[in-house]
Amino acid sequence: MVEIIYFFFISFFIILSTLGYGFWLVKIIHLDSAKLNFGLVGLLGLFFLSIISGFTHIFTPHNNLHNLIILLLGIISLFISLNKPGIKVQKNLKYLFLIFSLIFISLIFSKTNEDFPYYHLPNSLQFAVQKLQFGLGNLNHGFKHISSIFMLMSLNYLPYFEYYLFNLTNFIFLLFFLFFGFYEIYLNQAKGKNITRILISLMLILFLTKFSRLAEYGSDIAPQIIVATYLFLIFEILFNDNLDRAIKNTYFKFSIIFIVFAVTLKFILIIYAVFLLMVLIKMKAKFFYELFKTNFLFVISASILLFIFFNFASTGCLLYPVEKTCLSKYFEWSLSSDLVNYMNLHYETWAKGGKGPNYSVNNPDEYISNFNWLGYWLGNYFKNKVLDFILVTFVIIFIFYLFFFKEQSIKKIKNYDLKKNLLIFYILTIIVFLLWFLNFPTLRYAGYLIFYLVIIFPFIIFFDNFIDTKKNSYLKKISFIFLICYFVFLYKNFSRLSSELIIPEDQNHNFTNFPYFWIDDIEYEEKFINGIKVYSTNGMCWNIPSTCVRDVESIDIEKKNNYIFYFRK
Repeated sequence: MVEIIYFFFISFFIILSTLGYGFWLVKIIHLDSAKLNFGLVGLLGLFFLSIISGFTHIFTPHNNLHNLIILLLGIISLFISLNKPGIKVQKNLKYLFLIFSLIFISLIFSKTNEDFPYYHLPNSLQFAVQKLQFGLGNLNHGFKHISSIFMLMSLNYLPYFEYYLFNLTNFIFLLFFLFFGFYEIYLNQAKGKNITRILISLMLILFLTKFSRLAEYGSDIAPQIIVATYLFLIFEILFNDNLDRAIKNTYFKFSIIFIVFAVTLKFILIIYAVFLLMVLIKMKAKFFYELFKTNFLFVISASILLFIFFNFASTGCLLYPVEKTCLSKYFEWSLSSDLVNYMNLHYETWAKGGKGPNYSVNNPDEYISNFNWLGYWLGNYFKNKVLDFILVTFVIIFIFYLFFFKEQSIKKIKNYDLKKNLLIFYILTIIVFLLWFLNFPTLRYAGYLIFYLVIIFPFIIFFDNFIDTKKNSYLKKISFIFLICYFVFLYKNFSRLSSELIIPEDQNHNFTNFPYFWIDDIEYEEKFINGIKVYSTNGMCWNIPSTCVRDVESIDIEKKNNYIFYFRK
């Protein structure tokens, strides 16, 4: 019982620190924090921390001392920010703590995502224990995957808790998104617009029901939370005439921040940048020019450059696995062009259903060309995964309709410009969907949101015609829907928790270390290569000391200018 209390309060303390970094960033880019949603500020805090963690890792590991300093600076920033006039501190923190407490159960699990022992935990632990090293991609495939989420996870490496707080990062994404959405629906009534409120309502329903199990997030769902926030901001700019120019300009800045953040979390999310084209056309050129005269440009550039740099440091490619961006000819520790091309083919084959944990097609090149993959994808992945998601989506739409269809008679959209903008937005949605489908048609690879948006967008327009989200009746009905969603959230988590608690101690994924996740006991050996210690294992790295090497006989190591370089023999 004492352990779970420690877990509860250190988690909330880290959340408050993250919020402090959000206020810090808002100050840097010269915005009025008193007018901002705390959920939005929290997500900005995660973005700012991703930049800070990337920069500091170049010079030092994210060890206990480093992370305690980061934690305390965030708390100090929060206290300074909350003393400013206009910020409703008590009210916002009360709601934040309430949502945190209500969803805390999702943070307690023994069984982690299948990729967690393979590369999520080893990558995060590598950043926590070691400073920047070059050529890590030569050690195993897991180290080739660069994501700012692992940098963020490594900041939670703290005394006593060690790596058991790493999954808190995904929880923080969910928490601030839920706070952001509920704030827009319940507390931002004056500036809200029907169509944008309906969108965020449907997004909240999706994440509360479909993505209620935090252990399943991996490194895929948190980036899509950021994209959901980005899409809402785009909606506000395009379709909410209640917002003044200054707020739309602020939202435009945030939309750029969030699409950049999403890309550093998962590069394939760059397809969502297509929606910015419509906003850029709508915004005046003068503002666009002013935008890049501020600290904003420095912040965005820092995030992009750090992401490119860490891709390069790990693989020798500026954007792995795009072979044309690789500098294999110039750096010995870089991945070879042949390997990068092979891995690119591997990822595309996997995304199109031609590979899995226990199977693989015989000729991947032929499989992915000329839609040869489509039949197998429809019979395998679509049938088992996509149909389930489509069913969930239509159940959400049906419930929404069931509650609101008697609101009032349907009114047709008379505004020609609004009709045109809605049509253009949906065409862009179809374009993004096609980019996803033709290249990596796996839902967790950027697909959940665009698939969801393609289906729900016509219904959003339909609901907008007869729902008034400012009426008390709407708030009462949507509150009841959210209550149902929360019970689904609780049921799925209690069901999972009850099954995990009865797993015997001699079986995998048991709860012997309650309330923390299960860790396998991996055999490994200490090895020295040119006087540098590494840890060799034949299986997944899990939590073995860094740096973990899976094929030690094929690796050579050098130390130059106090930095370690890994080479393939």
